[in-house]
Amino acid sequence: MFLVRTRLAAASLAAISLVACAASTSPSASSSAGAMSPSASGAPGAQEGAATETSAVAATAKGQLRWFGGPTVWIERGGLRILTDPMLSARGPNAFVLPKHPSTGETNAPVARYTDPPDVPLGALDAIVISHGHADHFDARAKEILPKTTLVIVPPSAEAGVRAAGFTNVRALDWGQETQLRNGASRLRISAVAAHHAHDPGLDGDLGKGNGYVFTWESGTSPYVAYWTGDSVLSKEMDQIPARFGPVHLFLPDMGAVGVDSRLGRRSMDADEALRAAELLRARRIIPIHHTTFGHYREPVAALVQRAASKDKDKDKDKDKDASARLHVLREGELTALEP
Repeated sequence: MFLVRTRLAAASLAAISLVACAASTSPSASSSAGAMSPSASGAPGAQEGAATETSAVAATAKGQLRWFGGPTVWIERGGLRILTDPMLSARGPNAFVLPKHPSTGETNAPVARYTDPPDVPLGALDAIVISHGHADHFDARAKEILPKTTLVIVPPSAEAGVRAAGFTNVRALDWGQETQLRNGASRLRISAVAAHHAHDPGLDGDLGKGNGYVFTWESGTSPYVAYWTGDSVLSKEMDQIPARFGPVHLFLPDMGAVGVDSRLGRRSMDADEALRAAELLRARRIIPIHHTTFGHYREPVAALVQRAASKDKDKDKDKDKDASARLHVLREGELTALEP
């Protein structure tokens, strides 16, 4: 059974505005929605112990993050909750179907999910954030059970598909645009930034234009900045992010080296690129996602751990900034504080 609830109190409604990054903002009201928890059968259901944990998360001023597997991350800070690329189907050999497998080239290829999503509630969501419209980033189960009035932030290329799934509150952001959410004195700016799915320009174009996102929470004297790459390889635009948004506290790279074994080439980051990106960003903390959960991921996250350790041996040690110290590899379902 699925348990879904909606925030009804006016005080908890998020204020949203779509603006160009350089322009001034003027938030408008929007509803927040969506409580569910994947049960052992893959269906959301209420769990008393997990609900207690989520209440504790909401009470934590510094915020917390839970990795649901694949590209799906739940983040709460300042009373605002977002969910990235929801993949909520149960474990099984046919979690979703890709039009063309990135490694084998097989058409209409089913892809396995190896583990169930965690059996915990999402709580009332202020926004679902979609990087792009591929089947491995917004699955049928999520489209079925997430409340259709929830704000969904998408790249323009994914807008029609999300609306066709029945979602009525959809905001399209192109590169250089942003939207804002508010909860009392807390504000979250969600800024769309460049994401290149492949190094090869032809393949990048064929795969469609998606987004990376910078999340900036502004609820105190200092903003907290998180950068999620979406499905992107390393690109020249990444080194501009610190200058535009300030210090990057949290870096969320989509890993897995998808397609690395195909003739067309890789279409998500590998370990070496993720570490190079972290250096460009001067990221204070790295939490890799988009690995392990699904059958089309190719490079294990252990490769990132090994590369980070090797990199540390080849440079002068700085205990506060070495790659291994900044790297935090989560287990699927694990909850962690945004600021350790």
